[in-house]
Amino acid sequence: MRPIKLTVSAFGPYAGKTVLDLDKLGENGLYLITGDTGAGKTTIFDAITYALYGEASGDNREPSMFRSKYAEATTPTEVELVFSYAGKTYTVKRNPEYERPKSRGEGFTTQKAEVQLKYPDGRVVTKQRDVDNAIRDIMGINRSQFLQIAMIAQGDFLKLLLAPTEERKKIFRQIFKTQLYQDLQDRLKKESGQLNDKCDAARNSIKQYIDGITCDENDVLSIEVEKAKNGLLPAKDVMDLIDRLLTQDNDKKTAIQKSISDADKALEIVNANLGKIEAKEQTQKALDQAQKNLIGENETNLALKAAFDIEKGKVSEREQLAEEKAKIEAEFSRYEALDALEKQIKYDEDTISKNERQLKKDREQYAIDEAEFKILKKEFESLSDAGEGKEKLSRQKEKSQEKQAKLQNLSALFKAFHELGDNLDTLQSDYKKASESSEEATADYEAKNRAFLDEQAGIIAETLENGKPCPVCGSLEHPCIAHKSAKAPTEAQLKRAKENADKARKGAEDLSGKCKEAKGILDAKKAETEKLAKELWQSVTFEDVENDLPEEQKVVSAEIAALDTALSEEEKKVSRRSALSESLPKTEMSLAERDKDITARSTALEADRASLSEKKNQRNAAKESLRFDNIAEAQRKSEALGKTVSEMKEAYDNAQSALSDSDKKIVGYNASITELSKQLSSDCDLDKEAETKKKAELSEKRTADDDAAKALHTHIESNTKVLANIQAKVGDLDALEKRYTWLKALSNTANGNISGKEKVMLETYIQMTYFDHIIARANTRFMVMSGGQYELKRRKEAENNRSQSGLDLDVIDHYNGTERSVKTLSGGESFKASLSLALGLSDEIQASAGGVKLDTMFVDEGFGSLDEESLDQAMKALSSLADGNRLVGIISHVADLKNRIDKQIVVEKEKSGGSKANIVL
Repeated sequence: MRPIKLTVSAFGPYAGKTVLDLDKLGENGLYLITGDTGAGKTTIFDAITYALYGEASGDNREPSMFRSKYAEATTPTEVELVFSYAGKTYTVKRNPEYERPKSRGEGFTTQKAEVQLKYPDGRVVTKQRDVDNAIRDIMGINRSQFLQIAMIAQGDFLKLLLAPTEERKKIFRQIFKTQLYQDLQDRLKKESGQLNDKCDAARNSIKQYIDGITCDENDVLSIEVEKAKNGLLPAKDVMDLIDRLLTQDNDKKTAIQKSISDADKALEIVNANLGKIEAKEQTQKALDQAQKNLIGENETNLALKAAFDIEKGKVSEREQLAEEKAKIEAEFSRYEALDALEKQIKYDEDTISKNERQLKKDREQYAIDEAEFKILKKEFESLSDAGEGKEKLSRQKEKSQEKQAKLQNLSALFKAFHELGDNLDTLQSDYKKASESSEEATADYEAKNRAFLDEQAGIIAETLENGKPCPVCGSLEHPCIAHKSAKAPTEAQLKRAKENADKARKGAEDLSGKCKEAKGILDAKKAETEKLAKELWQSVTFEDVENDLPEEQKVVSAEIAALDTALSEEEKKVSRRSALSESLPKTEMSLAERDKDITARSTALEADRASLSEKKNQRNAAKESLRFDNIAEAQRKSEALGKTVSEMKEAYDNAQSALSDSDKKIVGYNASITELSKQLSSDCDLDKEAETKKKAELSEKRTADDDAAKALHTHIESNTKVLANIQAKVGDLDALEKRYTWLKALSNTANGNISGKEKVMLETYIQMTYFDHIIARANTRFMVMSGGQYELKRRKEAENNRSQSGLDLDVIDHYNGTERSVKTLSGGESFKASLSLALGLSDEIQASAGGVKLDTMFVDEGFGSLDEESLDQAMKALSSLADGNRLVGIISHVADLKNRIDKQIVVEKEKSGGSKANIVL
């Protein structure tokens, strides 16, 4: 990659637009980037790096910080780089995101980051991700690799030269990406530690399982069990011991189970015998109870026969009572007819009473309505002149309303007149201020114009430059130029003063016109107001009209309100007369019909009274022919007779049923006594006490055997689980220990922890290979720069086998044949060694990046620490580096280099702020 042209704008210290035609520096050799400290020498490399990768060369600056603080607000911040690679030319242009003033209005806006890459065939890519990927594809390296190859940074490689193994390892890890080997070392170490923990956990589990072995204290194997729990037996012997315990317990369990089976059979026989004895005892008890029941039932049967005989003697009486009950019920229909007649009489009495009350009420209301009719008739006659004054009142109201409308219009005119007056006052005040401002601006312009004309000589003198002719006299030299007064205005200031004066004068003229226009409108409004006032008042002044107007409006409003009230009363009278003329004939007709109805109802009421008297006579005759006063008394008597008959029948039936049941019981008891007597005569004789004792003995032995069997089952189940767990864990432990053995050995090897051997880690070993290549490349230059005296060498062994080694660096002194640490070199020698190491690293990175070719590189090292001879040697080595097609830029402010290197980029600070750069050949 070779830069052809670099353009920076408002970037870092470069305030304006700076264009560097780097193609002028040629295709090879050395060139110097020189200038004052802080002027922006390294910024040139920053700009190239930013154009390619969108970031600066250092890690401390964000793209948003690239905006130059010296730049004009309208100057954009951007970098454009034209470069060639493999014979093809590309153009990349970037600008960072930054704050800039708005194009319109006040305040700031954010300028978004943009990027553009132009290919040799004219294609253009503008998306940031696409451009970044394309640059990496073209260059073949990323930003980090580019910085390591293209820039020998000041002081960085002196740290690499003097760093111990651990520090150098960190540097190489970043450069050659060897972190994956360190990760492998850490993973092996972590996994071996985890496996060791798992082995310990498996051993602890086996110990816990052994503690769970169960064995009786008196058992012959209890001593060996105790040894196992104390860890005195190997795992295999422990498992054999558990096998013996299980065999022993299973044999005991078999013997006990046989004993339990024999006891169960004997208990079955004893329980059967006891069942027979119990059955015989129950049969005897049943026989005794049956005989006792038979005796009692015979006595009960005699009493029941006597009671049944008594009930048979009451049958005749019961039949007579039933006949009496039937006679009473035969008269129920007559009682019902009497009851219906009583209800009709009661209904007629209520109806007659109700009709009498209503007739009286209607007669009274008729008298009231008749009197009211007479009053309304007189009122109708008094309203004969209603409505005659309505038309006169309407005309009076119309005149008052017309006057009210004029008064309202007049009030609105007065309000508009005063608003126009206020507006005129405001305009006149504004005009006065504008006129004063115009006079002041005109005076300021005239004063500046006089001062400007007086100072023309000083202004012309400011534009003079040595070697250029004076516009007045034509002289090329200006030994004594005129000086401008510190207070003299510039032409721009004079122009602004003229513009201010013109603007102020125009503003005053505009306001003057507005005042005239407002005065005309005000006068017209006053004339319109006076005209309307004369229509209402003939000889009143303009001011008196405005003062009297509110009171006059109140008077007119009161007149209209009074007329509205009078009109309302007149309309009410008309409406009342109309209503009466319609309702009075109807009322008169209604009164006549009501009078006729009252007379007819009075006649009907007399007929109802006569009918009621006849019904009462019929009721009295019916009551005299019946035994009871009403049907309710007859029903109560019938129900009482029925209850007595039912009770007598129930007593007869109960006595008969009880006697029959007793007869059946006597037959049953006799049959039971016969059957139970037969059963007792056939049962065998057994000894209950002997059988009970035998059962107790068998049960006690059965319980003891059962407890023993349960205990043995618990032992067997527990020890079986213990044996299975130990067997499983022993298998797991064997597999874990085998894997741990080889993984631990692998971890020790990768982490350099093999006892008695050189402590070289895997990552360090990989880095040693890179380091040897770097040293070999560096020595080709270090031998030249040191005049053949020094050669770098990697130390093969550590100072002791307790510390890490492999990346320590020594130097061979060929003048005295010694080998010592690079830390013993002087300052100038250390510079040459670090520069050689940096160049060797750059070569190695290019080679490891797949043959990437960078035709340009930068060296930013401390040449100021070198004496003249060392500087000659360093320049010789750098010149050899620039042979062929490589161009090397040295960033330095050492004065001696300006005389040694012809091609230069000179960076200078400007008095106005910022910097500028030029190529000097």
